Amino acid sequence: MYYSDRREKILAYIKEHQKCSVHSLSKELFVSEPTIRRDLTELEREGKIKRTYGGAVYGEVLNCEIPFDLRKTQNTHAKQTTAEKAAALLHDGQTVFLDASSTVSHLIPYLSAFRNITVLTNGPKASLMLAEKNIQTICTGGLLLNQSLAFVGAQAIDAIRCYNMDIAFFSARGITEDGFLTDSSLEETMFRKAMLRQADVKVCLCTADKVGTRYACNLCSLTEIDTIVSDGTLPPLFQTMCRVL
Repeated sequence: MYYSDRREKILAYIKEHQKCSVHSLSKELFVSEPTIRRDLTELEREGKIKRTYGGAVYGEVLNCEIPFDLRKTQNTHAKQTTAEKAAALLHDGQTVFLDASSTVSHLIPYLSAFRNITVLTNGPKASLMLAEKNIQTICTGGLLLNQSLAFVGAQAIDAIRCYNMDIAFFSARGITEDGFLTDSSLEETMFRKAMLRQADVKVCLCTADKVGTRYACNLCSLTEIDTIVSDGTLPPLFQTMCRVL
């Protein structure tokens, strides 16, 4: 099968499934995995798809801001597994930061097990969830991003600078195979950069499907944080850059 024919079939498959693995495409098209990898590299160069760790996702999915309520229901098991592992890093009496990401929101049910915790967040949804758990909460306020439901901007950054946090939990939309956290939102990236400067311990929650995905905005390298927590196996390189759970 010529590349032009494979190209159309690959694009149609990825568009239908939103994301796929090299293995699944190889079986679907009866083509070797090395050939599929080369095709995906070429399609990424054309801007049609984005490569991920072991596969690809459709380009239009990457370039849109997905509403928080929809993101929270996606890949739920992986996010719950990641959050459960991250909860082992918490202790009584801490000042904790939680960002507005759907992945970090899965950590909230575990907070009730700890005494005298104060939570700072830029997520209005997170604030409501924390209130339901009767957890002392401070919300930054600021400019509200309607799709991601995150407070950002100068007011939010000024608010975060008023506090020193024992531990910060955050996420990012993608992480490159060389260990750089990236996101599609410049506003959220700038806020998270300010947040990281205020935290003694920095913990990234990253489900394994985000590995190998790169977005326009660079947040930080894994060498600049303390721990990355995931539901699956991460590339061995990551273990040389920070603690991996």
